[in-house]
Amino acid sequence: MVTWLDACREDIARRGLDPELAEVLRAFGGDTAPGPAALDAPLPRETLPARIDTVLGAEVDPHQAALFARRFRAVSALLDQRSEPEARLLQVMLYRRGAQLLDEAAPHALRVRALVDFVWSQAAVLQHRREDAPTLEDLVAGLQTRALGPGLSHGLIEGVSQEGPIHVNVLRARAPRLRTLDARGAGGLVELARAHGAPAAISGGFFLYSEPDIEPPSQRTDPVGFLVDQGQLSGPPVFRRASLLQCTAGSLRIARVGLHGVCVRIGATVAEVGRDAQAVHRAHAEHVEAGPGRAVAIVGRKVVAVSQGALRVPLAGFVLLLPPGPAIEVGALVDYTLPGPALRAAMAGGPLLLGPDALDLTQEDFAGSAPPLTFSRDETYDRNLLPRMGVGLTAADELVVVAVDGRNAERAPGLTLRATARLLEALGCTRAMNLDGGSSKRMVVDGRVVDLPSTGVVAAGSEPEGIRPVHSAILFLPD
Repeated sequence: MVTWLDACREDIARRGLDPELAEVLRAFGGDTAPGPAALDAPLPRETLPARIDTVLGAEVDPHQAALFARRFRAVSALLDQRSEPEARLLQVMLYRRGAQLLDEAAPHALRVRALVDFVWSQAAVLQHRREDAPTLEDLVAGLQTRALGPGLSHGLIEGVSQEGPIHVNVLRARAPRLRTLDARGAGGLVELARAHGAPAAISGGFFLYSEPDIEPPSQRTDPVGFLVDQGQLSGPPVFRRASLLQCTAGSLRIARVGLHGVCVRIGATVAEVGRDAQAVHRAHAEHVEAGPGRAVAIVGRKVVAVSQGALRVPLAGFVLLLPPGPAIEVGALVDYTLPGPALRAAMAGGPLLLGPDALDLTQEDFAGSAPPLTFSRDETYDRNLLPRMGVGLTAADELVVVAVDGRNAERAPGLTLRATARLLEALGCTRAMNLDGGSSKRMVVDGRVVDLPSTGVVAAGSEPEGIRPVHSAILFLPD
């Protein structure tokens, strides 16, 4: 049976287009390609976005559903403006894969969002394809910075590269004093920075947002994973992921930190993970059997369930498998003792961008149903151009931060993770990691937002949509 994907392959071969485009079109379904096979068959331009709004509205809040439907329409409009044959094939993919995802089993929201971002990325590549453009490294070489204070400077990389237009704000900090914190309720990153007298601040790590099974005590916007603020553990390192760490003496490092070697204390029970107990999280499984011992579900610093049989693994927590011992009550408080030097600040993100095993998502527990699902269930193979936030360390221990703007067709489509790694390497970093990007990426310098944030796709003639609040943050404090 001939499919629309077969018709696209024939069109690619007949026109002599890049064969890589055929692989691009396989995303989000492989060779399974339902729907009309003819490339000139009408596209459901009105009904499919409306269906996205309706179907996703049953899974996520109405605001998110409407946002994803608007993004779909914006990407379709961008493709309509293009005359290249590749744009026509991407338009077919957008509608056929979109309908296919809605026809498959729930949940749909994250896959539809990922599809729209993916096609947007490919459209941006097409729009700005220019072989004679300078490289990222060429543009970095022209970076000029201005001092914000002792050891802290800010600069902007702007221009058209082989990756398309880029708009990247850069912070460079020598021996900074960091504050890593849950930023909810602070009124915004500008207000948070002002309240602490910080000349610069950036958004932080991942948080629960579009996952379909957020259950109490977790709630939407909860930070995901390792977080230490002023020496106090706010979130245990549930997932083994790249983290920015500052010890109490002030030194900085970027390392993968997980539960292995962490000492967990629940009342009279004390166990070291990996030696006395096993920790199971959502990258491993969604349900676990206690076996002959005890299974204790933990979210943050509280026991949420106990069983000697099967137990559901919390979305942003873990199940601790313990040998037989004293009874543990639901609601009991959990204390953690971390191995290694005492930390003043820590913020998890991931994946590692530069260093051993860099860009290996499974090495950092981006697997199974571990949040964020946009990484754990990625179907694009790092072809997405997106807003990014990256941090790195140079050989001289200088901290470098890049806020990469994206989803802006004219000024900044965004970068892939690999391109973000190249950018940080060109800035002199030898080790680097990713923080949460997308609509959450934010940088504040001298009391104002300097990046180009938006929750939607910005095309020619359109205005940026509302700005998503920052839920965790890294502050650069004055000495």
